[in-house]
Amino acid sequence: MGNGPSKNQRGTAGRRSREGGQRGGSFGTIRSNGHSKDSPKNDSLDHRDTNKSKDPAQANQQHQGIPFACDHDIHQASSPFQQPACSNTPSPSSQAMRIPQELGLGAEEYNLLLTAKRYPPVTKSTLSELDLPCIMSNINLRMDANFDRDLHFKPDLDGEKGRRKRKEAADYWEAMATEITIYAFCAAQQPLIPCDDMWADQPQSFEPRLPSLFDTLQDVLKTLVPERDHPSVMQNLEVPLLMQQIRKGVLNMVDVANWLAALLKTHCAPMRDEWADRMVEQISSGSRSQNSLEIVRGLQTLFAILEAMKLDVANHQIRAFRVLLIEDTIPFLQEYFRSKIERDNFRVESSRLWYQELHERDLTRMEKPNSFRPLAILFGGLSDLLLQFHTPESFPETFIFDSDRLWQLRACLQSLITLDICWEVFQRCVNPLKRYHPAQAQAYATFRSRIESLIDESEDCRRRSPQWIQNIRCIALEIAHFACKAYGCDITMVPDSVMARIENQLETHLLGESELFQHFQSLWRENLMAATMGFAQQYLNMSPLAICESQRSHPHSPVSQQHYGIERIAMRLAHMGVLHWRVWAPILYVRECVSPADVVMSNHDVA
Repeated sequence: MGNGPSKNQRGTAGRRSREGGQRGGSFGTIRSNGHSKDSPKNDSLDHRDTNKSKDPAQANQQHQGIPFACDHDIHQASSPFQQPACSNTPSPSSQAMRIPQELGLGAEEYNLLLTAKRYPPVTKSTLSELDLPCIMSNINLRMDANFDRDLHFKPDLDGEKGRRKRKEAADYWEAMATEITIYAFCAAQQPLIPCDDMWADQPQSFEPRLPSLFDTLQDVLKTLVPERDHPSVMQNLEVPLLMQQIRKGVLNMVDVANWLAALLKTHCAPMRDEWADRMVEQISSGSRSQNSLEIVRGLQTLFAILEAMKLDVANHQIRAFRVLLIEDTIPFLQEYFRSKIERDNFRVESSRLWYQELHERDLTRMEKPNSFRPLAILFGGLSDLLLQFHTPESFPETFIFDSDRLWQLRACLQSLITLDICWEVFQRCVNPLKRYHPAQAQAYATFRSRIESLIDESEDCRRRSPQWIQNIRCIALEIAHFACKAYGCDITMVPDSVMARIENQLETHLLGESELFQHFQSLWRENLMAATMGFAQQYLNMSPLAICESQRSHPHSPVSQQHYGIERIAMRLAHMGVLHWRVWAPILYVRECVSPADVVMSNHDVA
């Protein structure tokens, strides 16, 4: 409890390693199912809020007879409807449109037209990290592939970055709905008044997004469909022609939607067909009712399909190249890190000193060296970091791509120690003589299932914080009630004296590094080292792929901490440690710390 980084902290580490894809990218890698075929809401396209006080489509129906306007570059004004000074007014651009006052747009709609992103949330650029060259050079993915059989991409919408992306997407589609309304309004004003005649006294203008949307749609489609279909894409999405038809109010968007649906169904997975049909229905409904909101929903669905198709292709490539990615792990990482170190982009001095100190401390024990001793030193140092009472600031920087997995193992081990302490407190309260009880084994299994969830809830709390104290009381109450139920007591309310005794013991052993904590810490370290070294000795003679395949009987999907027993933790740690040793021993660890005899044996082991 309180012995690891918070879930938010570990989540940040996770996005760097387990879920990071390429750093700063738009996609993460996960172990469970990504997109739902039922809805595009899992994509980076947010659905527009329909509970607006005013529907732009209704405004379009109310105002007719005002000329369609021409253009100038976006010019920010200090208030939504303030006209720029004449001396500062730029010349109209080739595409910019005025914002007709006759539509009576609200300040928010007006502001979004000026400030929202110019391009859709899904573009050729945002999807580029899903291209095969990027997948093959994605070091996070290469590492994660060794540990997670079902690894695949999904949009990274977690945390602050995800919140910002969702907001930008929502703003974009809001602006697009308003823009479509303006196009429809202007198309109804025939004949158009020349731009030069109306420019002088018109309000602020904005750069339209529809041309960029069609350009983006064309670019993305050409990355998803075979080259033989490119002429059809170019013909049906000829942007100047589409924009001319829109300005004249004659574009049949339903025909475009039907053509798109037919093209997508030809090349996407069958489970996406429902989305394609929904896209056609939304655009058809919006066109019939002149409802720009509904048309935008169809466009959102369209771009969600495109993103899902690209993800499908990328995830297929991950599966196809998984063996190569795993088998190439050691040489790829060695080349990567050596290059980073040579360019002074990656500092490893503290990691070298960390291992050197472990080695020197090991020498003082005067134990007989063996070929596994250098690796055992590494696992001993990791075990200390995983089991120590106070949270380490970080793990050595050489574990940069394993940090999230190590934080997860630390959380599991700290929870196991906390659980042992809670069980000991329970035993002392209800069975001070520790006599065997016939139902003790079953009682412990039930006790564990009831207490573990409370321990997990306390994990993120700072010690002595109000929430931590509250969780301690909840655990104490659960222990007391469990004791009454386990031993057939008829007490309906636990006496205050009993509750106070349980709470005091929990606080004593969970607030500080008590003897009881040290006792269980020592036991778990002994068990962890024995189990880990057992697996490690097997793995040293196996290829990375063979190590990965040897664990097929164990689930690789994210599971709650209570499912991580000591064997699973040891297997995970041994897997990480052996790969790490093969990469870093010849680069950093064995060069200065190990005797010549051990260097020979270690190099033989890591070959």
